[in-house]
Amino acid sequence: MILCIETSATLSSVALSDGSQRLAATENFQAEHILTLIDDLLQEAGVTAKGIDVLAVSVGPGRFTGLRIGVAVAQGLAFAWQKKVIAIDSLAILAQGVYKRYGEEKVIVAMDARKEEVYRHSFIWDGEIMVSQQDLSLISAKTAGSHSTEWAGVGDGFIQYPLLAKGLKTCYISPSDRLPYAEDMISLAHRAYKDKKELKPEQILPNYLREEIVTSNNTESGV
Repeated sequence: MILCIETSATLSSVALSDGSQRLAATENFQAEHILTLIDDLLQEAGVTAKGIDVLAVSVGPGRFTGLRIGVAVAQGLAFAWQKKVIAIDSLAILAQGVYKRYGEEKVIVAMDARKEEVYRHSFIWDGEIMVSQQDLSLISAKTAGSHSTEWAGVGDGFIQYPLLAKGLKTCYISPSDRLPYAEDMISLAHRAYKDKKELKPEQILPNYLREEIVTSNNTESGV
């Protein structure tokens, strides 16, 4: 049983899955209410801490405050329940959601990073989950997109800076497509668990990224 926690954006959510299906999911606009969400979720599903095998938490990129809260809650519960934790990329969650809703197998995610910059990452469906195709890049929001029409786009970066979407087959911008949801973490978390990628609670850290990646002023040709 995996408990998924997503607090990287303006809407926080949690989901619970036994591997074959989602058991329950719930959401709230305040990351500060995440413990209440988890308690309500477990009660709804009739599951106790003993029934949880591992926790999964989105680690970014995303809002600093939300990421800190989500990671801290996941760590605290993992220590208390003596469980391990799986770190999930919030951009992969967005890509997974687009595949789940629309069947898109090639997805570029663009997330507003402020300072007129955007986090950009590409994912391809491997038959089970959306997997990363390139290193995450931090690009100028003034850069015009130069993409193959095989690719779809998602993320608030394309909404904030429409020029970035140039060349894409389509761009998903509805309210339900703008945010990562815990329910869309489920397949990613089960793959990571199967691949034994769970970590000790103290090893999970928010991935703020800005200081860790090299800024690029050009998008990759053909992606």
